[in-house]
Amino acid sequence: MRQSKVIDVLSGAKTVFLRCGFEGASVDAIAEEAKVSKATLYVHSPSKDTLFLSVVQAECDRLSAEISRPLSVGNEPRAALEELSRRMIRLVLDDDYIRLLRTCIGAVSVLPEAGEIYMEAGPRRATRIVGQVLQGLHEAGSLKVLDAQSAAGQFIHLSVSGIIMPRLLAVDRPIKASEQSKRAVDAFLEIYSAINT
Repeated sequence: MRQSKVIDVLSGAKTVFLRCGFEGASVDAIAEEAKVSKATLYVHSPSKDTLFLSVVQAECDRLSAEISRPLSVGNEPRAALEELSRRMIRLVLDDDYIRLLRTCIGAVSVLPEAGEIYMEAGPRRATRIVGQVLQGLHEAGSLKVLDAQSAAGQFIHLSVSGIIMPRLLAVDRPIKASEQSKRAVDAFLEIYSAINT
C-alpha cells in the first residue's frame, strides 16, 4: 500500500475511533472517513482490532515526540524542569490525548492488548524520556537523583496531578500551565535538588 494511503487509513481510523470509541467504530465508517475501499483498508490492517492498535501506537508516537524534543534551556535545573513539566501538562490538555485515553480505557475489556500498547508507548516511554533528562541533570551536578526512573514517575505525577482526572471526566477546570509547572518543580526540587536550600 502506498504511504499516502497508509496515512489516510490511520487518519480516518483515528477520527472514527476517537469520535465513536472502539466498540462504536465500524470498518465501514473508517473506510468512508479515510476515503478508501474496505479492501484497501484490509490490506493495511486485517481487522478492526489491529487497526485500533496501530492508531494507539501512532498517537503515542506523535505525543512522545513532543516530550522528547531537546530542551531549550540547557542544564539549569529549574528552567529545564519547568519546560519539561509544561510539556507534560500540554500533553494532558491535548484533546486527542484525552480522547485516546478514554477510548483505550473503553477498549481494554474486549481488547486487553490496547492497554499494554498504550502503557508501553505512552506512560512508560514518557517515564524513560523524563528519566534521561533527570539523569543528565544529576550527572551535571544540578540534581541528586539516585533512581532516575522512580524520580521521573514522581515528576510526571506532580506535573499532571489534579489535571488528568478532571480532563478524563470532562469537568471544566481552568488550568494555568505555568503555575502548575512551577508548583510541580518546587515540590520536586524540595526532594531532589543537589543544593540544600
